Amino acid sequence: MADPDPEHRSGEGTPLVLVHGITSSWRAWRPVIPLLAERHDVFAPSLAGHHQAAPVAADTAWSVLRLTDALEAQLDAAGIGTAHVAGNSLGGWVALELARRGRARSVVALSPAGGWREPKELRRVLRMVRVGRAFAHHPLLAVMLARPRVRRAILRGVSERGQRMSPSDARQFFDDILGCSALDGLLAAIERDGPLPPLSEPTCRVRIAWGQHDRTIPFARYGHPLAECVPHAELLSMIGVGHVPMYDDPALVADTILGLTGQVDLDTRHPVDTRHARAVGRLRGVLGRVTQAARSGDHRGDQGIRPGEAARNGAPTQRAGSVDL
Repeated sequence: MADPDPEHRSGEGTPLVLVHGITSSWRAWRPVIPLLAERHDVFAPSLAGHHQAAPVAADTAWSVLRLTDALEAQLDAAGIGTAHVAGNSLGGWVALELARRGRARSVVALSPAGGWREPKELRRVLRMVRVGRAFAHHPLLAVMLARPRVRRAILRGVSERGQRMSPSDARQFFDDILGCSALDGLLAAIERDGPLPPLSEPTCRVRIAWGQHDRTIPFARYGHPLAECVPHAELLSMIGVGHVPMYDDPALVADTILGLTGQVDLDTRHPVDTRHARAVGRLRGVLGRVTQAARSGDHRGDQGIRPGEAARNGAPTQRAGSVDL
Protein backbone atom coordinates (compact mmCIF):
# COMPACT_ATOMS: atom_id res chain seq x y z
CA MET A 1 0.00 0.00 0.00
CA ALA A 2 2.63 2.55 1.04
CA ASP A 3 4.97 4.12 -1.45
CA PRO A 4 8.37 4.03 0.27
CA ASP A 5 9.95 6.76 -1.84
CA PRO A 6 10.78 9.93 0.16
CA GLU A 7 10.02 12.16 -2.85
CA HIS A 8 8.44 12.23 -6.28
CA ARG A 9 9.52 13.94 -9.50
CA SER A 10 7.81 13.95 -12.89
CA GLY A 11 6.86 16.17 -15.82
CA GLU A 12 8.63 18.82 -17.86
CA GLY A 13 8.68 22.61 -17.81
CA THR A 14 9.54 25.19 -15.20
CA PRO A 15 10.12 23.62 -11.78
CA LEU A 16 7.20 23.41 -9.35
CA VAL A 17 7.76 22.29 -5.76
CA LEU A 18 4.84 20.85 -3.77
CA VAL A 19 5.00 21.09 0.04
CA HIS A 20 2.66 19.03 2.21
CA GLY A 21 1.28 19.83 5.65
CA ILE A 22 2.33 18.72 9.11
CA THR A 23 2.19 14.91 9.75
CA SER A 24 1.60 14.32 6.02
CA SER A 25 3.94 13.30 3.17
CA TRP A 26 4.38 14.01 -0.52
CA ARG A 27 1.66 11.42 -1.18
CA ALA A 28 -1.00 13.98 -0.20
CA TRP A 29 -0.37 15.55 -3.63
CA ARG A 30 -0.87 12.38 -5.70
CA PRO A 31 -4.34 13.27 -7.04
CA VAL A 32 -3.02 16.58 -8.42
CA ILE A 33 0.46 15.66 -9.67
CA PRO A 34 -0.60 14.27 -13.09
CA LEU A 35 -2.44 17.52 -13.87
CA LEU A 36 0.51 19.67 -12.81
CA ALA A 37 3.14 17.53 -14.55
CA GLU A 38 1.60 18.40 -17.92
CA ARG A 39 3.03 21.91 -17.50
CA HIS A 40 5.82 21.65 -14.93
CA ASP A 41 8.80 19.69 -13.72
CA VAL A 42 7.09 18.67 -10.47
CA PHE A 43 9.19 17.95 -7.39
CA ALA A 44 7.24 16.73 -4.34
CA PRO A 45 9.45 15.83 -1.37
CA SER A 46 8.43 14.53 2.04
CA LEU A 47 9.61 17.09 4.57
CA ALA A 48 12.37 16.24 7.03
CA GLY A 49 11.10 14.46 10.13
CA HIS A 50 8.02 13.17 8.32
CA HIS A 51 7.02 9.65 7.37
CA GLN A 52 9.51 7.88 5.07
CA ALA A 53 11.57 11.04 4.55
CA ALA A 54 15.33 10.83 4.73
CA PRO A 55 16.38 10.25 8.37
CA VAL A 56 17.61 13.14 10.48
CA ALA A 57 19.48 13.32 13.77
CA ALA A 58 17.36 12.28 16.75
CA ASP A 59 18.28 15.47 18.62
CA THR A 60 17.24 17.82 15.78
CA ALA A 61 15.96 21.15 17.12
CA TRP A 62 12.76 21.46 15.13
CA SER A 63 11.16 24.72 14.01
CA VAL A 64 9.49 26.04 10.87
CA LEU A 65 12.74 27.75 9.92
CA ARG A 66 14.68 24.52 10.49
CA LEU A 67 12.18 22.69 8.32
CA THR A 68 12.65 25.34 5.61
CA ASP A 69 16.44 24.94 5.89
CA ALA A 70 16.06 21.21 5.31
CA LEU A 71 13.76 21.78 2.32
CA GLU A 72 16.31 24.17 0.80
CA ALA A 73 18.89 21.40 1.12
CA GLN A 74 16.49 19.03 -0.65
CA LEU A 75 16.07 21.56 -3.46
CA ASP A 76 19.84 21.93 -3.76
CA ALA A 77 20.25 18.16 -3.95
CA ALA A 78 17.59 18.04 -6.69
CA GLY A 79 19.37 20.72 -8.68
CA ILE A 80 16.57 23.26 -8.21
CA GLY A 81 17.53 26.88 -7.65
CA THR A 82 14.28 28.84 -7.80
CA ALA A 83 10.89 27.29 -8.47
CA HIS A 84 7.19 27.88 -8.29
CA VAL A 85 6.09 26.63 -4.88
CA ALA A 86 2.67 25.37 -3.80
CA GLY A 87 2.11 24.42 -0.18
CA ASN A 88 -0.80 23.27 1.95
CA SER A 89 -1.26 24.10 5.64
CA LEU A 90 2.20 24.06 7.26
CA GLY A 91 3.52 23.59 3.71
CA GLY A 92 1.98 26.94 2.80
CA TRP A 93 3.86 28.57 5.69
CA VAL A 94 7.10 26.94 4.51
CA ALA A 95 6.40 28.08 0.94
CA LEU A 96 6.12 31.68 2.15
CA GLU A 97 9.42 31.30 4.01
CA LEU A 98 11.02 30.10 0.75
CA ALA A 99 9.69 33.26 -0.88
CA ARG A 100 11.29 35.33 1.87
CA ARG A 101 14.60 33.66 1.04
CA GLY A 102 14.31 34.33 -2.68
CA ARG A 103 13.84 30.68 -3.69
CA ALA A 104 10.29 31.05 -5.07
CA ARG A 105 9.24 32.25 -8.53
CA SER A 106 5.66 32.26 -7.26
CA VAL A 107 3.79 30.90 -4.26
CA VAL A 108 0.35 29.34 -4.06
CA ALA A 109 -0.49 28.74 -0.39
CA LEU A 110 -3.55 26.54 0.21
CA SER A 111 -5.07 27.25 3.64
CA PRO A 112 -1.60 28.14 4.96
CA ALA A 113 -0.80 27.78 8.64
CA GLY A 114 0.97 30.54 10.53
CA GLY A 115 -1.81 33.04 11.24
CA TRP A 116 -3.44 33.59 14.62
CA ARG A 117 -3.91 36.44 17.08
CA GLU A 118 -4.69 34.83 20.43
CA PRO A 119 -2.78 31.96 22.10
CA LYS A 120 -6.09 30.13 22.52
CA GLU A 121 -6.48 30.00 18.73
CA LEU A 122 -3.11 28.29 18.40
CA ARG A 123 -3.84 25.90 21.28
CA ARG A 124 -7.06 24.86 19.54
CA VAL A 125 -5.16 23.78 16.41
CA LEU A 126 -2.39 22.03 18.35
CA ARG A 127 -5.03 20.10 20.29
CA MET A 128 -6.69 18.99 17.03
CA VAL A 129 -3.37 17.71 15.69
CA ARG A 130 -2.68 15.75 18.87
CA VAL A 131 -6.19 14.26 18.85
CA GLY A 132 -5.62 13.15 15.26
CA ARG A 133 -2.43 11.38 16.26
CA ALA A 134 -4.17 9.63 19.15
CA PHE A 135 -6.98 8.48 16.87
CA ALA A 136 -4.42 7.04 14.44
CA HIS A 137 -3.76 4.33 17.07
CA HIS A 138 -7.41 3.16 17.11
CA PRO A 139 -7.39 -0.65 16.77
CA LEU A 140 -10.43 -0.68 14.46
CA LEU A 141 -9.30 2.21 12.26
CA ALA A 142 -8.72 0.10 9.13
CA VAL A 143 -12.18 -1.47 9.44
CA MET A 144 -13.85 1.92 9.84
CA LEU A 145 -11.97 3.45 6.91
CA ALA A 146 -13.30 0.71 4.62
CA ARG A 147 -16.80 2.25 4.74
CA PRO A 148 -17.21 5.43 2.61
CA ARG A 149 -19.66 7.20 4.94
CA VAL A 150 -17.56 6.44 8.00
CA ARG A 151 -14.42 7.45 6.13
CA ARG A 152 -15.99 10.79 5.28
CA ALA A 153 -16.99 11.37 8.91
CA ILE A 154 -13.54 10.48 10.24
CA LEU A 155 -11.79 12.77 7.77
CA ARG A 156 -14.30 15.62 8.10
CA GLY A 157 -11.82 17.84 9.92
CA VAL A 158 -9.43 17.92 6.98
CA SER A 159 -11.52 16.97 3.94
CA GLU A 160 -14.98 17.93 2.77
CA ARG A 161 -15.29 14.77 0.65
CA GLY A 162 -13.24 12.23 2.54
CA GLN A 163 -15.05 9.36 0.85
CA ARG A 164 -13.14 10.25 -2.32
CA MET A 165 -10.02 8.86 -0.68
CA SER A 166 -9.63 5.16 -1.24
CA PRO A 167 -9.40 3.05 1.95
CA SER A 168 -5.69 2.50 1.26
CA ASP A 169 -5.04 6.23 0.80
CA ALA A 170 -6.93 6.96 4.02
CA ARG A 171 -4.84 4.39 5.90
CA GLN A 172 -1.72 5.98 4.40
CA PHE A 173 -2.93 9.33 5.76
CA PHE A 174 -2.95 7.93 9.30
CA ASP A 175 0.30 5.98 8.76
CA ASP A 176 1.92 9.31 7.87
CA ILE A 177 0.68 10.78 11.15
CA LEU A 178 2.20 7.92 13.15
CA GLY A 179 5.47 8.18 11.22
CA CYS A 180 6.01 11.92 11.83
CA SER A 181 8.95 11.98 14.25
CA ALA A 182 9.15 15.79 14.13
CA LEU A 183 5.62 16.41 15.39
CA ASP A 184 6.22 17.13 19.08
CA GLY A 185 9.25 19.29 18.35
CA LEU A 186 7.44 21.27 15.67
CA LEU A 187 4.37 21.89 17.81
CA ALA A 188 6.52 23.06 20.72
CA ALA A 189 8.54 25.33 18.43
CA ILE A 190 5.45 26.90 16.85
CA GLU A 191 4.04 27.63 20.31
CA ARG A 192 7.41 29.10 21.34
CA ASP A 193 8.25 31.09 18.20
CA GLY A 194 4.85 32.52 17.31
CA PRO A 195 3.09 33.11 13.99
CA LEU A 196 4.45 33.88 10.53
CA PRO A 197 6.52 37.10 10.63
CA PRO A 198 5.31 39.78 8.20
CA LEU A 199 6.35 39.31 4.59
CA SER A 200 5.78 42.90 3.59
CA GLU A 201 8.29 43.14 0.75
CA PRO A 202 7.06 41.10 -2.24
CA THR A 203 9.77 38.87 -3.69
CA CYS A 204 7.34 37.07 -6.03
CA ARG A 205 3.66 36.74 -6.86
CA VAL A 206 1.68 35.13 -4.02
CA ARG A 207 -1.78 33.59 -4.16
CA ILE A 208 -3.46 32.51 -0.92
CA ALA A 209 -6.40 30.17 -1.54
CA TRP A 210 -8.54 29.05 1.40
CA GLY A 211 -10.85 26.05 1.49
CA GLN A 212 -14.44 27.22 1.86
CA HIS A 213 -15.13 24.41 4.34
CA ASP A 214 -11.81 24.48 6.16
CA ARG A 215 -12.65 23.27 9.67
CA THR A 216 -9.06 23.02 10.86
CA ILE A 217 -8.04 26.65 10.40
CA PRO A 218 -11.15 28.44 9.07
CA PHE A 219 -10.51 31.68 7.23
CA ALA A 220 -12.69 33.77 9.52
CA ARG A 221 -10.41 32.98 12.49
CA TYR A 222 -7.00 32.32 10.95
CA GLY A 223 -7.05 33.72 7.43
CA HIS A 224 -7.32 37.39 8.25
CA PRO A 225 -4.17 37.56 10.46
CA LEU A 226 -2.27 35.45 7.90
CA ALA A 227 -3.31 37.75 5.04
CA GLU A 228 -2.22 40.79 7.05
CA CYS A 229 1.28 39.29 7.18
CA VAL A 230 1.36 39.06 3.36
CA PRO A 231 -0.46 42.24 2.30
CA HIS A 232 0.45 41.95 -1.39
CA ALA A 233 -1.05 38.46 -1.81
CA GLU A 234 -4.07 37.65 -3.96
CA LEU A 235 -6.80 36.04 -1.83
CA LEU A 236 -9.23 33.39 -3.06
CA SER A 237 -11.75 31.06 -1.47
CA MET A 238 -11.89 27.60 -3.06
CA ILE A 239 -15.51 26.52 -3.22
CA GLY A 240 -16.59 23.15 -1.87
CA VAL A 241 -13.29 21.95 -0.38
CA GLY A 242 -11.79 21.50 3.08
CA HIS A 243 -8.43 22.10 4.71
CA VAL A 244 -6.58 19.53 2.58
CA PRO A 245 -8.28 20.02 -0.79
CA MET A 246 -6.23 17.77 -3.06
CA TYR A 247 -8.62 14.81 -2.83
CA ASP A 248 -11.75 16.98 -2.57
CA ASP A 249 -11.27 18.59 -5.99
CA PRO A 250 -7.97 17.86 -7.78
CA ALA A 251 -8.96 19.86 -10.88
CA LEU A 252 -9.76 22.97 -8.82
CA VAL A 253 -6.46 22.71 -6.93
CA ALA A 254 -4.53 22.29 -10.18
CA ASP A 255 -6.33 25.25 -11.79
CA THR A 256 -5.62 27.39 -8.73
CA ILE A 257 -1.89 26.62 -8.99
CA LEU A 258 -1.53 26.68 -12.77
CA GLY A 259 -3.46 29.91 -13.07
CA LEU A 260 -0.69 31.72 -11.24
CA THR A 261 2.34 29.78 -12.49
CA GLY A 262 1.17 30.27 -16.07
CA GLN A 263 0.87 34.02 -15.60
CA VAL A 264 4.32 34.27 -14.05
CA ASP A 265 5.96 32.12 -16.72
CA LEU A 266 4.29 34.18 -19.46
CA ASP A 267 5.40 37.45 -17.85
CA THR A 268 8.94 36.09 -17.58
CA ARG A 269 9.05 35.21 -21.28
CA HIS A 270 7.25 38.38 -22.37
CA PRO A 271 7.83 41.20 -19.84
CA VAL A 272 5.08 43.81 -19.75
CA ASP A 273 4.78 47.27 -18.28
CA THR A 274 3.56 46.71 -14.70
CA ARG A 275 1.34 49.82 -14.67
CA HIS A 276 -0.39 48.63 -17.84
CA ALA A 277 -0.79 45.14 -16.37
CA ARG A 278 -2.41 46.50 -13.21
CA ALA A 279 -4.80 48.64 -15.27
CA VAL A 280 -5.77 45.64 -17.41
CA GLY A 281 -6.26 43.56 -14.26
CA ARG A 282 -8.61 46.16 -12.76
CA LEU A 283 -10.59 46.34 -16.01
CA ARG A 284 -10.88 42.55 -16.16
CA GLY A 285 -12.08 42.53 -12.56
CA VAL A 286 -14.84 45.05 -13.32
CA LEU A 287 -15.92 43.18 -16.45
CA GLY A 288 -15.88 39.89 -14.55
CA ARG A 289 -18.16 41.29 -11.86
CA VAL A 290 -20.60 42.67 -14.41
CA THR A 291 -20.63 39.44 -16.44
CA GLN A 292 -21.07 37.22 -13.39
CA ALA A 293 -23.85 39.37 -11.99
CA ALA A 294 -25.69 39.16 -15.29
CA ARG A 295 -25.33 35.38 -15.52
CA SER A 296 -26.00 34.18 -12.02
CA GLY A 297 -26.87 37.00 -9.67
CA ASP A 298 -25.38 37.57 -6.25
CA HIS A 299 -23.55 34.45 -4.90
CA ARG A 300 -22.46 35.92 -1.61
CA GLY A 301 -24.94 33.86 0.34
CA ASP A 302 -23.28 30.62 -0.81
CA GLN A 303 -19.66 31.44 -0.06
CA GLY A 304 -19.45 30.42 3.59
CA ILE A 305 -16.61 32.92 4.19
CA ARG A 306 -17.00 36.67 4.60
CA PRO A 307 -14.85 38.71 2.20
CA GLY A 308 -11.75 40.21 3.82
CA GLU A 309 -12.48 43.94 3.86
CA ALA A 310 -8.86 44.76 4.62
CA ALA A 311 -7.70 42.69 1.66
CA ARG A 312 -10.08 43.95 -1.03
CA ASN A 313 -13.10 46.21 -1.27
CA GLY A 314 -16.10 45.48 -3.48
CA ALA A 315 -18.20 42.45 -4.25
CA PRO A 316 -16.45 39.09 -4.68
CA THR A 317 -16.60 37.38 -8.06
CA GLN A 318 -17.19 33.73 -8.90
CA ARG A 319 -14.35 32.29 -10.98
CA ALA A 320 -13.55 28.66 -11.81
CA GLY A 321 -14.70 27.33 -8.45
CA SER A 322 -13.07 30.18 -6.54
CA VAL A 323 -14.23 33.44 -5.03
CA ASP A 324 -12.08 36.52 -4.51
CA LEU A 325 -11.77 37.42 -0.84
